[in-house]
Amino acid sequence: MDRNREQHLSVEVQLMSEPCLWRWEIRDRERGVVVDSSWAREWMAYESPEEALSAGRQRLTSLTRR
Repeated sequence: MDRNREQHLSVEVQLMSEPCLWRWEIRDRERGVVVDSSWAREWMAYESPEEALSAGRQRLTSLTRR
């Protein structure tokens, strides 16, 4: 991944209404698109926003090291 694009990525955590769990999304702020999502990718959700944020940050790190 090019370094410039890497700077535009951020992790966001959202509460899902059904089921009442948290998910993370990695967004490209410059283009306004979702690059990856715990729910869309593998139907993974978390019991707390902190847990979702931690998992999202780990995924962002693995994406940016490629």
